[in-house]
Amino acid sequence: MAALDFRGQTVWVTGAGKGIGYATALAFVEAGANVTGFDLAFDGESYPFATETLDVADATRYARHVAGCWRTPSV
Repeated sequence: MAALDFRGQTVWVTGAGKGIGYATALAFVEAGANVTGFDLAFDGESYPFATETLDVADATRYARHVAGCWRTPSV
């Protein structure tokens, strides 16, 4: 199976602080994507992707927070 190539793509992952969200974000990083991970909290460790502490369930706050901060995600 061919490896996925996400070089030059922007990916946002929710729940990226641990578990499946972290594994998903890491897979996109390994595929070359520019990743921003969102979660309610991060444990203070160093992550191989940008992190933002934010409750994405609050749509209004989320939209205000990310507007103009990053490129629109590709995935």
